[in-house]
Amino acid sequence: MYSEENLKKATNNFHHDRVTHRDFNYTLYKGIHQGRYISVKKFKPLLGLNCDSLGLITNEVAVASQMSKQKNALKLLGCCIQTELPMLVYEFPANGNLSDHIEKNGWPLPWETKLKIASGIASAVAYLHHGLSKTIIHRDIVYGHVFLDHDNVAKLSEFQTSVPIPAGETHVVAGVFGTHGFAAPDVEKYGWHTEKSDVYGFGILLCEILTGKRYDALRWGSEFSDIYRRNSSNSVVESNDAWGRDLANVCAIHLKTKSNIWDEENRVQVMECAELVERCLQTNPNERPDMIQVAKALRFNKNIQH
Repeated sequence: MYSEENLKKATNNFHHDRVTHRDFNYTLYKGIHQGRYISVKKFKPLLGLNCDSLGLITNEVAVASQMSKQKNALKLLGCCIQTELPMLVYEFPANGNLSDHIEKNGWPLPWETKLKIASGIASAVAYLHHGLSKTIIHRDIVYGHVFLDHDNVAKLSEFQTSVPIPAGETHVVAGVFGTHGFAAPDVEKYGWHTEKSDVYGFGILLCEILTGKRYDALRWGSEFSDIYRRNSSNSVVESNDAWGRDLANVCAIHLKTKSNIWDEENRVQVMECAELVERCLQTNPNERPDMIQVAKALRFNKNIQH
C-alpha cells in the first residue's frame, strides 16, 4: 500500500514534467520512492461515458496481479486507496512506451530488438490465455499498451478491459473496445472475444513493430500505395484471405524497400515474419494460430542463424 502523500512526493505533486504516457482514462507519471523509480497510474473519471471507472480499475488489479510473475508483463507493485479513484503503482519502464517508436517517430529499433519485443509480447499474451486458472482475453493489444525496460524487454500492460472466458464457454460477448479497424472481424461483427481475437490484434501489432509504422499508414498511406501496386501482381505471400495477404505483402514489401534490414542474412526472418502476420490475420478465426504457436514461431525465428 502507498499513501497519497508518498505518491505526491514521489511525482513532485504530479508535475507535468513527470508525465510519461497518457491513455483514455489515466495519466502515467514517473516517480521516485525510497530510492527506486516507479510509475504511478493516476485515473480520471469517465464523465459522460457509460463506464464503471472503479470496476475497470478493480479489473486491472485482479488481472495485473496475476500477470506480475510473467517477465513480459508490467509488474504491479501496489496501490493507493486514499483518493476518489485508486492509484496504481507499477515498475518503471526505463525505455518508455512502444508508441514512441511507431506513432511518434522515435529512434529506429534494430531488427534483433524488434524480434525480441514481438517475442516477449507473444509470450505474455500466451500466458494470459493459458498460464492462469482461467483463460483471459486482453481485448486491446496495441502498441500503446506495450512498455520497454532498460534492456528493451517488452512489458504488456493495460488489463482494465480484459475478460475471462467462463468455464465451458468458447467466447465472451462484449463490445468493441479501442480503435475500430484494429479489432478482429469476429469482434466487429458479432462481439465475440476469444483467444483468436487477441491473435488478430497481435498480428496487426507485429506488423507495426517490424515496420515501425502504423498499420493504416502501411495499408492506405500514399507513400506505400505505389510500392504495393508495383508488387501486387507478384505477391510475397500467397493466401486466399485478401486482408491478411494484403497487409502481409505490404509489410514484407516495406521491409524489403523502405528499411535497411533486407539482406541475405535477414531475408528468411523477414519472410517468416510476414507469413506469420498473414496467418494471424485470417478472417476465419479457426485458421489463425493460437498464441502458444505464435510465441514458438517467433522464438524459433529469433534464433535462426544468420
